[in-house]
Amino acid sequence: MRLAATLLLLALSGAPAVAPPAGSGPAPATLSVANRPIVTFRATVMKVAPADRVRAAQERIDALPALAYDEPVTTHAVSFEDERGVAVLVGGRIVFNVVDGDLDPGAGIGREQVAADAGSRLKEALGAWHEQRSFRTLLRGVLLSAAATAVLLGLLWLLGRGRRLAERALLDLGSRLGTVLSRGSVDAGPAVASTVRGVLFVAYWGLVVLVVDVWLTFVLGRFPLTAPWADALTGRALGILASVALAALRSIPDLATVAAILLVTRVIAGFLSGVFDRAARGAIALPGVYPETVAATRKIVLGLVWLVALAASYPYIPGSSSEAFKGLSLLVGVMLSLGSTGLVSQAMSGLAVIYSRALTVGDTVRVGEVEGVVTGLGLLATKIVTFAGEEVTVPNSVLLSGTVKNFTRLSRGDGPLVTTKVTIGYDAPWRQVEALLLRAAAVTPGIRPEPAPYVLQRALSDFYVEYELIAHLEGDPIQRPRMLSELHARIQDAFNEAGVQIMSPHFMVQPDGAVVIPKERWEGAPPPARRKEG
Repeated sequence: MRLAATLLLLALSGAPAVAPPAGSGPAPATLSVANRPIVTFRATVMKVAPADRVRAAQERIDALPALAYDEPVTTHAVSFEDERGVAVLVGGRIVFNVVDGDLDPGAGIGREQVAADAGSRLKEALGAWHEQRSFRTLLRGVLLSAAATAVLLGLLWLLGRGRRLAERALLDLGSRLGTVLSRGSVDAGPAVASTVRGVLFVAYWGLVVLVVDVWLTFVLGRFPLTAPWADALTGRALGILASVALAALRSIPDLATVAAILLVTRVIAGFLSGVFDRAARGAIALPGVYPETVAATRKIVLGLVWLVALAASYPYIPGSSSEAFKGLSLLVGVMLSLGSTGLVSQAMSGLAVIYSRALTVGDTVRVGEVEGVVTGLGLLATKIVTFAGEEVTVPNSVLLSGTVKNFTRLSRGDGPLVTTKVTIGYDAPWRQVEALLLRAAAVTPGIRPEPAPYVLQRALSDFYVEYELIAHLEGDPIQRPRMLSELHARIQDAFNEAGVQIMSPHFMVQPDGAVVIPKERWEGAPPPARRKEG
């Protein structure tokens, strides 16, 4: 028997195996039967590479008769001159052999043990092949898989239904929590709702993946050929869950530290917000902080407080020390640096506009050709509603580089100023002109009696005197054009009634009579419209 085994070994290999030098030989090849790894070949035998040895062993296994699957798998030591090996046989038929060159130097086990372990795995694999060919086994696997699939679909339906019910309940709870967390104009409701939806999304799909993994593991385990895949899948899933659980347990102290930092920061931010609220109401005075700059100063200070909190809690955030997290942080930093140049410039312009106190919300201003009421003052742009009802967005860099005319700043509490000019010839007494202008202001709706309107003589020109009427408006500043138009109408009535002509500023020759409209003609109907001919 020993001689026969030796001859078979020579027939398979042709020569003793020689282990190749480290790093210079062919790649190892693994023999697999019924999706189960049997043995790994590392040595080249008679110029036959490990991959070719695997192919030859696979052909011999495929050529085994069906009855051989129930025969015993044995090992037999063989030798030839100075070389030794172990042959693995199925019912006396040699399948492959293990030589010294096939041993893993790091495993520390001999060729006899390697061959015995390979024989045990081969016996199990052949048994799986034999069992897979059984109709009873196939039918049982199919029926159990169908039942498992039905259970899977039912569980997925229940998960979807439960997700919808949980979402409604948690969103209602989150709405109440958002109301509690909201402060002033900051509505925390959308943030809480978004957080709830995100948590539900992660939980739902996590459960779906877990259920599908259990179903797939069960189905694969019902068939002998795919049972190794089920074992590998189960081991991998359990390994992932164990890793996640251990990581979560290790992260509890760090998460507690982050929560403590955020809680302390929240208390500090709340205290500072209260201080700024009192400063905005005028209850206290902060050095260098004016009512117009309280809102911007609040945002800057609170932003710095939260940035310090983020920097302090960053090292304790799970995963912050990983290379992926560092790479993502670097990528975000580079993107912000490259894309925010113009944004930072606009923001700095906005801070300059706010802290220069050139304008504030509610002021009536003129910026270039735009005149209206300021409705919004941000870091990037200023919103102005014109007297025609149009909203104009003016970049803060334009405000900073141009001239801003504020009609409200110096009349704070007395209403915005309204001014109009009229030029009258020297033949009209200035006292009479001033009295007429003040009378027109007194009867114009929307002009404040206090502070009292007044008249300035702006210039003594060659042919006329330039008078300017200055008054304060009451009511909505948006109505300034309408009030100014009404004031102009009252001025014309007053001058016409007094017989004082308004011929300024451009006339060459003094007319013979006063150019005025008699009072009986003030309500005259317009001439009939003429129909165009052909």
